[in-house]
Amino acid sequence: MHEVAYGTEQIAFELSFSERKTLEISVFPDASIVVVAPQGVALEKIKAKVLKRAFWIQEQRRFFLSLQPYEQEKEYVNGETHFYLGRRYRLKITETTVLSVKLKGKFLHIHTLDKTNSKAIKQQLQDWYKVQAKRRFQERLKLAYEKIKKEGIAYPNLSIRLMRKRWGSCTKQGIILNLNLIKVPIYCIDYVVMHELCHLKVPNHSPAFYKLKERYMVDWKDRKRVLEGIG
Repeated sequence: MHEVAYGTEQIAFELSFSERKTLEISVFPDASIVVVAPQGVALEKIKAKVLKRAFWIQEQRRFFLSLQPYEQEKEYVNGETHFYLGRRYRLKITETTVLSVKLKGKFLHIHTLDKTNSKAIKQQLQDWYKVQAKRRFQERLKLAYEKIKKEGIAYPNLSIRLMRKRWGSCTKQGIILNLNLIKVPIYCIDYVVMHELCHLKVPNHSPAFYKLKERYMVDWKDRKRVLEGIG
C-alpha cells in the first residue's frame, strides 16, 4: 500500500506491476483504489500520476461511498431496513395469495406467496421501486423543465436504469436516471435532473455549464454534497 497527499486528504492505493505499457488506475465499489503500473516505473512517477488523477479518483470514491447505504447486501426478511426518498423503512412481510407492496407509516408491507423466498421478495420490491421511480422522476423532470425551458431546450425523453458509476447521464435521445435515485431525498433527485437538463444546453463541464447550473439551482453544491454522502 502507498499513499499521496491531496489537499488535506490522503489517497491510499494498492500498487502492483505487470507487463503492460500504460499505467491503470481503478476505483472499486468498496472505494478501494488499485494501481497497475508497467514493470520498472519509479514509485515517484506513479505517485505523480495518481496525484494528477486525484480529483477523478475522489469523485469516484465519493460516488461509491454514497451508494453504500442503499446498496448493502440485503436478506429481504422482516425488520430489514430499506430506503425510499431518503427515509428508512422496515420490511413487514406477509404470506398471501395476492401480491403487493405498500408503504404504510414506517414500514414497507410486502405481501408475497412465500416469505422465505428472498429472491422473489427482492424482485417484488425492485418492481415497486421502478413504478415509483417512473412516477416521481417524471414529476421532478416536469418541474425542473419549467424553470429551464427558456433556454430553448426541448423536453427530453426519460429513461430509467440501474447504473454502477453514475446517478444520471445525458444523450441525444434524452436523459437517463439511475433507478437507485428513488432511494435518495427528493432534493437530490432534483439536483441530478437539473444537472442533466443543463447538459442538454452545454454538453461539457466548462465554466458555462456551471454558470448555467448556478442560475437555476443556486444551492447545487450543497445538494451534491448530500448526494455524495459528505454533507
